[in-house]
Amino acid sequence: MVPSAFDDVVDSVRAALNAKRSEIAERIATLESALRGYERALEFEIAESFATEHQLKQPARQERAADAALKLSRAVANLPELVARARPQASSPEPVPAPEPEVPSSRARTHPGKLVIIGALSGREKSGALPAEAAVDAEWIDTERDGVHAVGNLPQRIRQGRVSGVVILDRVVSHKHTEPVVAAAREARVPVAFAGQGGKASLARALAQLEEMRRERG
Repeated sequence: MVPSAFDDVVDSVRAALNAKRSEIAERIATLESALRGYERALEFEIAESFATEHQLKQPARQERAADAALKLSRAVANLPELVARARPQASSPEPVPAPEPEVPSSRARTHPGKLVIIGALSGREKSGALPAEAAVDAEWIDTERDGVHAVGNLPQRIRQGRVSGVVILDRVVSHKHTEPVVAAAREARVPVAFAGQGGKASLARALAQLEEMRRERG
């Protein structure tokens, strides 16, 4: 029996959502671990103070509450939502062309720009992964090899209307690498699509989604 096209779409959506769910679970586990550590440190200091006051045996030494609180604070500060908000304040923004603040969405629509694909293909050839007409202006950014620095000034380029669309291989790229890019694309109304691990069919679907979003926004 030939598989339903609906099943293929549902499978792709389920895989993408499960990947996002795993990222969230890992993030929450880090916060919970830091919070439990802070709780144990508070209990230790209370027990230590009580034992000293009543001349009882001291509890086994543990982490101080101040140190545990600092770890908890860092875990919260590393949440991607806070990192993305803090980054423009912490960095020195590069000069932006004067017209950009006035009509960012218009520039994003009128300038063809480049198609940017974020994510590695793990040794697979990029040449045959995209249709020929899309591959001509496609730019691949490999965050697996170069880390967060690979994204570089992409958010600024998006706001300047130099990027026509973004495809994120969300199964192989960390959320922290793409959050500033997605935020910039949302602001400049540049379409963003997701392509799992970068399979040829997934990339084709993502390109079709980009084209549909361009038509809707045009």
